[in-house]
Amino acid sequence: MTELISLKNISKSFGGKLVFCDANMSIKTAEPAVIMGKNGCGKSTLLKIIAGLLKHTGGEITRTPGIKISFAPDRFPKLPFKVEEYMQHMGKIQGLTSTEIDKYITQQFDYLGIPANIKSQVIYKCSKGTIQKINIMQAFLTKSDLLLMDEPFSGLDEGSIERLLQLLAKTAQENTAIIISCHEKLLAQRFTDNMYIFNGQSLAKAVSAAYRLCIKTTAATGQPQEIIIHKDKLNETLTALMQNGKEIYSVNPIKE
Repeated sequence: MTELISLKNISKSFGGKLVFCDANMSIKTAEPAVIMGKNGCGKSTLLKIIAGLLKHTGGEITRTPGIKISFAPDRFPKLPFKVEEYMQHMGKIQGLTSTEIDKYITQQFDYLGIPANIKSQVIYKCSKGTIQKINIMQAFLTKSDLLLMDEPFSGLDEGSIERLLQLLAKTAQENTAIIISCHEKLLAQRFTDNMYIFNGQSLAKAVSAAYRLCIKTTAATGQPQEIIIHKDKLNETLTALMQNGKEIYSVNPIKE
């Protein structure tokens, strides 16, 4: 496990208005993390600071020299390029051949369930879900040291969410550091239990040894059932419950 980026007491202001302060984070390989918080709290801003796209107002950032960062923004631009043209352009910037890019496009279209005719469609005419899949494709085009994804599950159907979770897990195993932002607690907890949460203008690391699950019951009373799950068993328990058609009302960490 190698530290790639260290954030110490990072703050950001726009026009003299403070967005957040005292953000501390150690970004390491083999330790994926998720940033959570309400809309407008600063999740996207912090990811852009980590990516080097925005300058921070205060604090200190230390980066390992020469690391490669891939970034999937929250709002992918509706570009006037055809999908295949865009992917070819992005691939060649990163040193891939046309043949390698064609192979990647075919594989990812199949994996993400994108119809083949979308290759020739202009991006701004694509649906929100398809544009998000194109956003995902460009982020995974070549191997990076750090992958940053801002609300990557937004606009995706259930099957695509499952495939993205699998892709993220595989990428993490390949020694890529991954940081995502997410406002959906259940999806975030399926990705990792290494969470950072914005509370007001401060970012704090969530600490929990167990989670309280509230699920629908078939009992005559109709009252939800609560069960306590240790963090090491959370992912497999959630998967088993959903595979058995259980409706999950909430998943809440129990603080240590």
